[in-house]
This record gives sequence, structure tokens and C-alpha cells, in this order.
Amino acid sequence: MRKFIFIVFANFLALYTASLLFPSIQWESLWVMGEAALLLTLLNWFLRPLLMLIALPLNIISLGLFVPVINAWMIMLTSSLLQGAQGMGFWIALATAVLVIVLNAAAKKLDRNIV
Repeated sequence: MRKFIFIVFANFLALYTASLLFPSIQWESLWVMGEAALLLTLLNWFLRPLLMLIALPLNIISLGLFVPVINAWMIMLTSSLLQGAQGMGFWIALATAVLVIVLNAAAKKLDRNIV
């Protein structure tokens, strides 16, 4: 449960940072951003493994450089499912995906150091 909360918080920080860096990303409120972080975490846990399996040939050919594209799709899906999110084009979602990857890696590293 703590790992899940850590990842939701890291996703929240990544979405918040992306909204500060890219003015075209607009959230109705922090509550909507929290819902987006929770939804993004759930999509990454349940839908992302299936997409990774489907995109395995592209990942092998690109040596793993296709993973941020899959994460960008997850972010675009998250923003399209929520009512209060706007401005997630592909390139902004890709930059946000890179932020999510970096902050999730930092959260996992921090979680290992705390235990």
C-alpha cells in the first residue's frame, strides 16, 4: 500500500511540475490533478503491461526508446477520461511522460532507502 501511495504522489508531482512548465496544460483544481495521478497510476498498473507486450517488437527495435511513447499514451488517455484536464497534446504528453519516468524512478529509489 505504501508503494502505491508513493507512486501516486510521484505522479501527482510530475503532473504538477508539467503544468508549471507547460502553460497549455490546465487543471480545473488540485483535486482533479490528484484524480489524474490516481487514474494514471491505475492505468500504468493494469493497462500498461498489455501495451508493453503488444509493443514489444517496437521496444526491441528501438532499444526501449518506445517506452516514453507508451507512457505518453497513458497520460493522454488519463487526460481524456477526466473532465477537468485540458491541453494534453502528444508532445506535451511525451515531455510529461519523461517527468513521470524520472520522478517514479526517484520515488522507487527513495522507497528502497527508507525501508
